Amino acid sequence: MERKTSMSLVWSSADKFGVQLLAMLVGVFTARMLSSADFGIIACLAIFTAIANVLIDSGFSAALIRREKNTNSEYCAAFLFNLIFSVLLYFVLYFSSGKIAQYYNIPQLVSLSRFVFIAVVINSLGIIQNIIFTREMKFKEISIANLVSAVVSAVVTVILVLSGYTFWAIAWQQITLVAVRVAVMWALSNWKPIYKPDFSVLIKLFSFSALLLLTSIVNIFGKNIYALKIPVKFGTTNFGYYDRARKFQEIPAGVVAGALSSVAYPVLSSLNNEPDKQKQFFRKMVRINAFLIFPVMLGLIGIIENMTVIVLTEKWLPMIDYFRILCATAIFMPFQSLCLTTFNAIGKAKYNFALELGRNLLIITLFFLFSENVTQMLLGYTTAMFCAYICDIIFVGKFIKYSLSEHLRDILPYAVISAAMCILVLIIGNFFARWHINIYLIFAAQCLLGAGFYIGTARLLGSQVIRDVFDLFRKKNG
Repeated sequence: MERKTSMSLVWSSADKFGVQLLAMLVGVFTARMLSSADFGIIACLAIFTAIANVLIDSGFSAALIRREKNTNSEYCAAFLFNLIFSVLLYFVLYFSSGKIAQYYNIPQLVSLSRFVFIAVVINSLGIIQNIIFTREMKFKEISIANLVSAVVSAVVTVILVLSGYTFWAIAWQQITLVAVRVAVMWALSNWKPIYKPDFSVLIKLFSFSALLLLTSIVNIFGKNIYALKIPVKFGTTNFGYYDRARKFQEIPAGVVAGALSSVAYPVLSSLNNEPDKQKQFFRKMVRINAFLIFPVMLGLIGIIENMTVIVLTEKWLPMIDYFRILCATAIFMPFQSLCLTTFNAIGKAKYNFALELGRNLLIITLFFLFSENVTQMLLGYTTAMFCAYICDIIFVGKFIKYSLSEHLRDILPYAVISAAMCILVLIIGNFFARWHINIYLIFAAQCLLGAGFYIGTARLLGSQVIRDVFDLFRKKNG
């Protein structure tokens, strides 16, 4: 069992890093080749696709994964429900495409949305296979499906972009990604919908999943609510800058949050009967999060201008202000992820619902209060995320006896050093720019001197995070 768990973690990590790396490379390539407006047009449809996928799943995945035992007849009933409902929902979206295009005042969205929404039906075909693989801890199969689909969709996207396609290339990327993933999961799975469906299970599942469904819908609105206003009031070009800034910012923050949370859950769960050790481990995880996320995100704030010119070209410079605000916001993400993981590990999962609901309701409220321009919207979003982060720490602290003052002592050294590093990097960039030095040399100097300053100062002050990292992975593999 321990070997199976260890291999699951290996494949899960390979999945996260591999897919994120490909997403970043394709994102950079398409950003260099396409315009901001192209990304803005396709991003308008994200909220509709996300809500449709959640409605189709209806929270059944979580319910079926958590149940002690599922029969093939119950799986078949859930599969047929997902498929039939997805087709019905597709037709609703199909005939709503004109209204969507009219709302955004983008005529191209009629045909584009009708094509993109096909992914909703395709996605429904692979939900049961994903549930079975997850229950049986076959993360190797899930990872293979994710990686293969990421590679194939990347190749398709590159070919289409080079052939002159614009936002249609991104649309094909989305369809290809889902279609190949589902096809690979069917190829790797032994389950097929050949059993007599037991539809009575749907009532049982819905009684459990109704709350999860509500939470997911609120989460989607909290994450995508800006798509309802930015392209309408400020144009698809501005929305494209926002969308790319958000996508690029999510990659490093998501990697840190995902990797550490996947390691933290089994360890925290195993220490439920040893509260002192559990708290000690939680504090280690907080310090590791701080050690990683502060320099990464604050460092990006410092180097983003030169990095944008080098990697994305000058046409993306208007994205910088949005990116910097979102980088500051992303600092809270790994800590929130750790808190939610801890709630699950100590058997207090109901707090996840309450805290996530509160966070998203605050995001939505501030959206309506502060939306005179995109920058103001993002500052409101940052405020909501900060408040949610403080609430998460306070509530987790009540269960593991971890005070807010202890939290500040754990993170402030890394926050202060990273802030100083950010200022240093900005000074280096401005100083050398005045002498018209090659931008590649300036960027290299910023990265090397910034990293050297951070690591050197942390070691000089006696940081024990490196030792904590070794302890963490020794417990993981032990």
